[in-house]
Amino acid sequence: MSSSALSRRLALRWGAVTLGSAAVGSAALGSVALSACSRGSANETSSEISPFDDEVRAAEQARIRSGHTVQRNLTAAPARVSLGARGVDTWSYGAEAVGPEIRISKGDRLNVRLQNDLPAETSVHWHGIAIRNDMDGVPPVTQERIRPGAEFTYDFVAPDHGTYWYHSHSGLQADRGLFGALVVEDPNDRTGADEDVVIVIDDWLDGLGTTPDAVLRALSPDVQGGHHGHGGAPPEVDDAEIDSAAELLASGHGNSEALGGMATHITYPLHLINGRPVEDPFVVSAAAGTRLRLRVINAGAETPYRFSVAGHELTVVSADGQDIAYTAGDEILIAPAQRYDVLVTVQSGSWPVAAKVEGKPGGAACLLRTPDSVASVDLTSPAVLSGSGGRLVLEPTLRPSGAWEQRVPDREYSVDLIQAGDRYVWGMAGTDVGRLIMKQGERIRIVMNNNTDMWHPMHTHGHTFSVPSYGGLRRDTVIVLPRAQLAIDFDADNPGRWMFHCHNAYHFEAGMTADLHYVR
Repeated sequence: MSSSALSRRLALRWGAVTLGSAAVGSAALGSVALSACSRGSANETSSEISPFDDEVRAAEQARIRSGHTVQRNLTAAPARVSLGARGVDTWSYGAEAVGPEIRISKGDRLNVRLQNDLPAETSVHWHGIAIRNDMDGVPPVTQERIRPGAEFTYDFVAPDHGTYWYHSHSGLQADRGLFGALVVEDPNDRTGADEDVVIVIDDWLDGLGTTPDAVLRALSPDVQGGHHGHGGAPPEVDDAEIDSAAELLASGHGNSEALGGMATHITYPLHLINGRPVEDPFVVSAAAGTRLRLRVINAGAETPYRFSVAGHELTVVSADGQDIAYTAGDEILIAPAQRYDVLVTVQSGSWPVAAKVEGKPGGAACLLRTPDSVASVDLTSPAVLSGSGGRLVLEPTLRPSGAWEQRVPDREYSVDLIQAGDRYVWGMAGTDVGRLIMKQGERIRIVMNNNTDMWHPMHTHGHTFSVPSYGGLRRDTVIVLPRAQLAIDFDADNPGRWMFHCHNAYHFEAGMTADLHYVR
């Protein structure tokens, strides 16, 4: 099938508008630089609201509060972690390949002291939370970089229930072990779930002969990064690490009809669920008949997955922490940074829980087992990661649980997602990129025009948005297909300066980012 025919077919399936396939030329490359330097270039900069202004404090004071404070400590440090039979050197928030789960309730105040024992500057971003701007964890936009040996305390109210996560927002650190789950429980939960388990999926390469920074160098020797909140020179890498990284890029891009063609650039050597490979799987134990809620988080840097539970129907009840109309299926496509809550009614036996890499072989798996089960399951069998072949749930088929308040946008912006020719340089272009400004109370529309041949999981900080073409589906990270157009609407109700970027970590580090500016 030709790329244009595939684009038209996908437009019907995803509700997107296809774009022409005009080449991205030197003018667009110039716009990459504009995107990278757009901070402070907004109009009305004299009246811009900074992360430390009274409006930010006032918005925090107005949030729903439970009166309860939860305190936690995190230490970011070099560590040797076990990945099955392998031990790897990485950076993490403990002795595991995934950080500790943080669980609070809606309206709780979360106080987290971060100690930086890394040899590099760092930060923590609280992904998906309607957070106060100065706690968003994005240096140098919302805070100073946390230098080696220093500490920083994040202190904020979590006003909305849902499944979220936290991760470093400095360089490519999140593609090491610097991430974890953040669950905000609903005191008035209506799902009827008997039990609640977090499933964190991750693509892993750090310490297996290479590092994330070596992969970026192999992808593009010209890209120095810095868009991901990294300060100073990027970490040094040696030639052997770059050579190993190049091998991960030589296996092909794969192909996904659901994603419009190219699936990924990197063929990851390992995929994990809750920090464990298939040879040493995480086990979920539940009695037959249990109504089990699985909070599924894709913490991967680049990889999309098809998630399924063998022998069980999935009922999707939440997307990116937002309640949705219940949707049944057999597997669901989940992009990096996205989260889905699914309900399953546990059947007696031992069942693979699979996260198959979309468009390529491989994936991660764990085990769902009832206490009466005597059967053994070989999760290393290729059949486990062959896909269910059943009903695939895609985000355009999801709908919000309540009515979406339609409103004419007060401001509408157009942003082009671009790649600089054949080079691994990504960006956001167009005359609006450097002036994405808004005032409190306005309805904002951003129309994203994907002029590249790859899909992008686009994320807004500090806000959830509605997708008009998906019936007003609310979320904070949405897939924009190749050569397609997608609009998002959100209310300017959280003042400050916020990032808006692709959540493919390597696209982001290579330049696909811009800032949203509040003005008075």
